[in-house]
Amino acid sequence: MSIIGGMIKAMFEISSLNDVQSFAASGLRMPRGLIVKSQNRKTPPRPQKLLELYEFEVCPFCRKVREEMTELDLAYINRTCGKGASQNREEVKRRGGKLQFPYLVDPNTGTELYESEDIITYLAETYGPGRKFLGPAVSPINTAFAMAASAIRPRGRRVRPGLENRQQPEEILVLYNLEASPYCRKVRETLNELNLDYQVENVGKFSARRPELVDRGGKMMIPYLIDPNTGTEMYESDDIIDYLEATYGVDSA
Repeated sequence: MSIIGGMIKAMFEISSLNDVQSFAASGLRMPRGLIVKSQNRKTPPRPQKLLELYEFEVCPFCRKVREEMTELDLAYINRTCGKGASQNREEVKRRGGKLQFPYLVDPNTGTELYESEDIITYLAETYGPGRKFLGPAVSPINTAFAMAASAIRPRGRRVRPGLENRQQPEEILVLYNLEASPYCRKVRETLNELNLDYQVENVGKFSARRPELVDRGGKMMIPYLIDPNTGTEMYESDDIIDYLEATYGVDSA
């Protein structure tokens, strides 16, 4: 085998292992973060102002909130807060008084909250059908499985050296996302590691945004990235990651 052929094979094996690991994390969480709740399909919540979630990808408590956002068909701005994301982490401490995640900001109601369970209850009651008794009752089990998924897939924990104080792009990136998707997870991890904020357009199963994505990109496939700073729009997780690395990686910062 030639040197180039060997390199291509090695890259394919690494990519495949990466996908398998991400699939395993999704498997531990199914069906959470996959299907929009029936009450939110015909009349999905569309707040006048986007909610903001300060979080980081590998955090199991943040994962639970992101799943709820998908199931409620809510769009939001993701403020990445991996270790080293100094600006967003300092903002959380300034606003709430402590460095703890997730942290939700809802400019529509003036609500700001720590604690994943409190956030989930607030979201369900404000933008959904409310929360049944069973949700809080099984919360410890839910958290345990979320922690297991994080242990399997410990990516998106910290910002890469050199990007701690990065200047955010002039216009925020947009990601059409399904929380349960292993391919979307790979892109979200990269966005966290590159210390990039981004707007999440959730497209869970039965989401009212799915036709919008088809009209824009030509097919129902996720993830789908929009970068208004360069006019780039693209499918395919590995292609998106390559683009983000080339455009916003350490060498480009």
